[in-house]
Amino acid sequence: MSLYALVLGGWMGLGWWVGALPPGASAEAARGEGPAAPEVLARCHSDMERVLGDAARFGSVQRRAQALLAGLSTACEEVLPARLREGAGEAASARRAERSRRLLEAARGFVPEACLSSEPARAREVEARCPPPEDTLFVRPLPDSLDTGSYAFALAVRARLRERGAYDARAQRWVAEFLLRSALDGEAEAHRGTRRFD
Repeated sequence: MSLYALVLGGWMGLGWWVGALPPGASAEAARGEGPAAPEVLARCHSDMERVLGDAARFGSVQRRAQALLAGLSTACEEVLPARLREGAGEAASARRAERSRRLLEAARGFVPEACLSSEPARAREVEARCPPPEDTLFVRPLPDSLDTGSYAFALAVRARLRERGAYDARAQRWVAEFLLRSALDGEAEAHRGTRRFD
């Protein structure tokens, strides 16, 4: 089944793409403050609702992925560390390879080193040492078009939101949407490259 067919099934069918942080995350991720106060969580949930709504206005896969990142850069300020939010903002306007590089750097310290690569690569290349979390129906192998930066960044965001008690259905949808749009963007880019050589 193609990734485009998965889109037709909606994000609800993508629960398998929403995983927990694998064991072994670094000390930076483990230094969290624990669950956030109810009013902080309410603001974060409202922010995620806004981000998803704003991104949904874009029909283009690339634009929607960019909007999800741009929105996250100003969301959940009391929950997400500045480095993750700033990384999202910087990556939002970058080209695909540079975006993956920036997301990898932003995720560093929040996910195990095994989930990272020295250069942007396919997420499938790190999945053997950074497997999809076991507490979901996350399907292996990962899509060939999903880059390591997007994969690691989504795991980092999810880990932080879970740690602070902010990982609700909206946050789950952000992770699923972002991974899906990133993989679809990679697939579209591969198709564009193929057409250039036809």
